[in-house]
Amino acid sequence: MRVLSDLARDALELPTPQRLTLARMLLDTTAADADFSPQTEEAWDNEIARRMQTVRAGTPLSRSFDQVFADLDHRFQ
Repeated sequence: MRVLSDLARDALELPTPQRLTLARMLLDTTAADADFSPQTEEAWDNEIARRMQTVRAGTPLSRSFDQVFADLDHRFQ
């Protein structure tokens, strides 16, 4: 069985349009389990914009790809 980090690494190698399509497909499969009200969508849009701004400013707190996905692999095993 492939671990999450392997899948993510492969997905990140896709061209941007394909990554966006994959992201939408994954979100669509979770829609029944999640709250996608207009208020939730707006809150996510605001959070994404805030995170992009911190990245552009060079001030985000970050961890390496391997650290993040090792934690996720451990969490979801």
